[in-house]
Amino acid sequence: MSAGVAEPGSSTLLRLVVTAVIASVTLTWVPVMSVGGFDLRLPYMMALILGALLCLHPTQLATGINSLLRMILPWLVAYVLYLIVLQVNLAGGATKGMVFRQVFFLTCGLTLAIGISGTRADARVLRQGGMLAIFGFFAFTEYLARQIGLSWTTTLVRFLSTGDLGFVFYHFLREMFQMVAPDGVDVPASNKNIVAACMFVAMVLMRAGYTGRGADRIGGFVTLVTLLTLVIFNTRSVLLMAALGIPFAAWISLVCRGVRSPGEFYVKSSVIILSALALILVLSAGSAAMDEVAARLSFEDQSTEGRLDQYAWAFSLIEQSPLVGSGLVELNGQNVHNLFIGAWLHAGLVAFLLVVIAYLGLLLSWLLFVFRLVAAPSNWVLPVRAEWVAILPLMPLFRVWVAGDAGHPGFGEWIAFGAFFGLVLANRRARGRDRAFRLTPIYRMAST
Repeated sequence: MSAGVAEPGSSTLLRLVVTAVIASVTLTWVPVMSVGGFDLRLPYMMALILGALLCLHPTQLATGINSLLRMILPWLVAYVLYLIVLQVNLAGGATKGMVFRQVFFLTCGLTLAIGISGTRADARVLRQGGMLAIFGFFAFTEYLARQIGLSWTTTLVRFLSTGDLGFVFYHFLREMFQMVAPDGVDVPASNKNIVAACMFVAMVLMRAGYTGRGADRIGGFVTLVTLLTLVIFNTRSVLLMAALGIPFAAWISLVCRGVRSPGEFYVKSSVIILSALALILVLSAGSAAMDEVAARLSFEDQSTEGRLDQYAWAFSLIEQSPLVGSGLVELNGQNVHNLFIGAWLHAGLVAFLLVVIAYLGLLLSWLLFVFRLVAAPSNWVLPVRAEWVAILPLMPLFRVWVAGDAGHPGFGEWIAFGAFFGLVLANRRARGRDRAFRLTPIYRMAST
C-alpha cells in the first residue's frame, strides 16, 4: 500500500468523524428526522456523514472497499443473497422495513470498517469515541431525567435497595426514550436492549484504544460502570457475552504478552477463571436487587417461556410450508426471536441455508483471527489492544439467536462487526507497510 493511498485516510477530519460515529452509538433512540417512514436517528446520520466524507476521496474509498470485500466476500455474498430471497418472498406484503433496515445497518457497519481502516486504526479514535459514547449517554439521559424530577442517582439507589426493575424500565428509561420521540410515537422499553448492545461495543472499543504500558485503571473503572449498567438494563444476551468476553480478553492478553514460565501461565489462568466465578457469586448474593436479577436471569422466567412458545409456533408453520416459507407472520405482534428459525419461517429452506452459510463464514473468520492471534501474537502490529478486538464479534454472533426483529443483527451488532473487520483490515495494511519498509533496503542493494 503506497503512502499516497493511505495519507488522505489519516486526515484529522476523518478521525473526528469516525470518533463521532463511535461516540453516538449509544444514542440510537434519538431521532433526527423521518424519511419515507424510516426514523433517521443520530448515529445513523453520523454514519451517513462518514460515508459522504469517504466519497470525497473516491480513489481511496474504492481501494478500501476492494480490500474489505476481499476479506469478507464469502459470508457477505451469502447474507446479501438471503436478503434478496427474503425480499422476493415478502414482496407484495407488509415487510415493516425488515430488509431495508438490514441493508442500511450493514452499510453503516461496512462504512465504519472503511473509516477505521482509513484512520490506520488510530487508538485515540477508539479510546475517545468509546468513552464519549458511554458518558455521553449518562449525561444526556441525566439531563432529560432532571426535566421530570428524576435522576440516575435516585434510580440507582432505588434499584439497589429494592430490585425494582419495573421502575427502572418503565418509569425511568422509557420516559427518557419517550421524551425525544416524535409526537404520537410510543417508544417501547425494550429499546434498552439496543442501548445495552451498543454500550458493550463502545466499552470494548474504549478498552481496545488504551496504549499505556501499565494497567488501564480508567478503563477498568469504565468497565465496572458499564457492567453495572448492563445489570440494570438486564439484557441477558449482552450480560452473558460480557461475562464470557471480559475473562476471555484477559486470557488472550495473558497468552499474547507472554509469561516467564508454564507455572505462571497456569496460575494467572486460574486467577482469571476464579475472578469470573467470584463475579457470578457476587451477582448471586442475597440482596433484594440481586434476587430480582437472579430471578430474571433464570431460564424459567416469562421471557424464556415466551421464546420457547415462539419457537414451537414457528416450527409448526415451517412444517406446513418448509420450502417457500409463510411470509411475514407474527405471534402476538412479534417476529420470532431467532435469525435461523425466522429465515426458514419467513422465506423458506433456501433462505435458511443462506443464513447458515453466512453465519458460519462469520464464525470461521472470527475463530481464525483468534487462533492466529494466539499462535503468532507478533502478527498483530497495531498499537491497539488485540484482546479487546478479539471479543468484538462475540455479542453479535450470540444475539442473532435470541434478538428481536426476527433475529436480524441490529445497528449495534453491525457496528461491532464493522469495527472488528476494520481493525483487522488496518492491521493487514500495517503489516504490508512494515514489509515494504523492510524490503526497500534489500531491493536497493540488489539494484546497485
